[in-house]
Amino acid sequence: MDKISVKVLRDLANNPSIVEIMKNNRKITATFDPTTGLVLEGPAGHLPSVAEILQMAYPFEMPSFARPAWYDRNPQSKADLYLATVEGHALTKRLEYTVPSDKKALVEVLCIEGIRTVAGAGVDWIGARIALRPAGGATTVFLAEHIHGNTVGDKLKTSLGATMPLQEDDKISVYTLDNTGAASRVQWTCGYKLTEFDA
Repeated sequence: MDKISVKVLRDLANNPSIVEIMKNNRKITATFDPTTGLVLEGPAGHLPSVAEILQMAYPFEMPSFARPAWYDRNPQSKADLYLATVEGHALTKRLEYTVPSDKKALVEVLCIEGIRTVAGAGVDWIGARIALRPAGGATTVFLAEHIHGNTVGDKLKTSLGATMPLQEDDKISVYTLDNTGAASRVQWTCGYKLTEFDA
């Protein structure tokens, strides 16, 4: 097995300038020239690779392992569902999720569905929305479904299956709306599924 030791020599300004390498008790020098690049000098057959030199001489610049992927950083599945039959109402927040401190999240599924079970007093809108408020930013509706009518069985439905990354303190909110009057009844099924992980 090769035995390698490294010594970094510095110039008067305390900058690394020459690397002295001992490989199997044979001295090798590595110098850097701005014109020609890295130059190795030593016995033939005993020169280490450039990667070996850099890893030994500058370990603080070349970590020995990569950062784990998001799915290896303490992943936690999170899901919430709003399932209820309610009377007519103004725009109302039903669910909300905020990414905790030192966490990130990947939203994988979003769904909104409403089915009229009792007709209201007049013809008007029912709808559902999902909004995103980035940390320190403004709220934006990015998924919405509405229908205009007042017939039992009227139905709105949409879903989004995609990967949407959220940062710490980002927030998603789910809303419903039924303007057809207090007598109206709509069965709502709205929710999300995401994976939370260490930032």
